[in-house]
Amino acid sequence: MNWKIGFFELEKDWEKELYIEKLKKDLREKMEELELDFYDKPLDEINVKEFKDLDIIIIHAKSKINSNVIEELKNVKLIITRTTGTDHIDILSCEKRGILVANCPIYASITVAEHTIALMFALARRLRIAIDKSKTLDFSKNGLLGIDLFGKVIGIIGTGRIGSEIARIAYGIGMEILAYDICPSEELIKKYKVKYVDVETLLKNSDVIIVMLPYYSKTHHFINKENIQLIKDDAILINTARGPIVDTEALIWALKKNKLKGGVALDVFEGERVLLQLKEILSESDFNQEEYEKALKTLVLLKWPNIIFTPHVAYYTKEAMVRVIDWVVKNIYDFLLYRTLPTQYKFYF
Repeated sequence: MNWKIGFFELEKDWEKELYIEKLKKDLREKMEELELDFYDKPLDEINVKEFKDLDIIIIHAKSKINSNVIEELKNVKLIITRTTGTDHIDILSCEKRGILVANCPIYASITVAEHTIALMFALARRLRIAIDKSKTLDFSKNGLLGIDLFGKVIGIIGTGRIGSEIARIAYGIGMEILAYDICPSEELIKKYKVKYVDVETLLKNSDVIIVMLPYYSKTHHFINKENIQLIKDDAILINTARGPIVDTEALIWALKKNKLKGGVALDVFEGERVLLQLKEILSESDFNQEEYEKALKTLVLLKWPNIIFTPHVAYYTKEAMVRVIDWVVKNIYDFLLYRTLPTQYKFYF
């Protein structure tokens, strides 16, 4: 049987070459049965009819695999997303069709944790303000008084793989660690003296708050207008998980009330799809009114000085990309040879 495999959102030639190299190495006897196609664009409702004959698709976060897309993909038997999160895929519709879905749960745990800690240091030492001032040849110390992180309380909301790595690094810095998770980790308690508390206690007592939850219906606006009022006035808030976990309107409210004076850093944000595709907006037609409104509200945050945005790149290092490629190839290998996946995933609804 021949298999048509489509790779989407691949812009770098070295990634394509490495995929081909590793597939040839691991699937020598089956390579003649594989037809590989690489695209730099995402897969969505607008273009899905061009790819309806694919058997396996490999996507990233910009691809939107909803029920309408799945309905068009008559031949697809496996979807692999090169992300940890799966909120851009209609998992239930895939299950109804018997389509297997695989994510990449491990590749960027250390990578995202390091980026998150980098943002924490940048806010603590007010680096955005310093850089902006230097660009205008203002080398005064005004507005640049930072804080030590040693001895401060960090609150980690979600202690899965990435949250656990953040705890490890924070412990090395000398921070006291509070955490919230529906499944507390005994290992983290023993190794890093993590203290599990309820959300309200974490928000009230943390100097630095890290959002590291998976996104699904129950975590939508987990940080909201009600509980953001509990946060210390001088606290730092960082979200490197998924944008809609933090309500943008709540952030704006808090900043207007002179809270979160320590700063806010967002690698993910509401309206992200609009803001990350500004160049394509004039030719796109699938952004709805709510997405535009969220994007505009997010941009409002930039008027405060100690706000840092990074364009959803916490996962983006060369080492992490190589780990992704290895994992994708492993999933393709196991599926083609055994009709199984190397790991059974837990999806959130």
